[in-house]
Amino acid sequence: MKVIQVQCTEKQKDKILKHFPMARFDTATTKSIELLPREVKDKIFDIVIELKSVGPDVIKKFLKSID
Repeated sequence: MKVIQVQCTEKQKDKILKHFPMARFDTATTKSIELLPREVKDKIFDIVIELKSVGPDVIKKFLKSID
């Protein structure tokens, strides 16, 4: 399995964690948001493909789509 690391700002991270209360931020090892629903991961992946980027703009577009 491959991993794509999508960058996000601290503010974006907080919005995601607020919107998806089951998700957690792993501060100990991976420094990543974990336990997001599969549909969310798929949507973020689709945006990565569309924008051809893994920068904060991906999460910005994702957050706009869920507001």
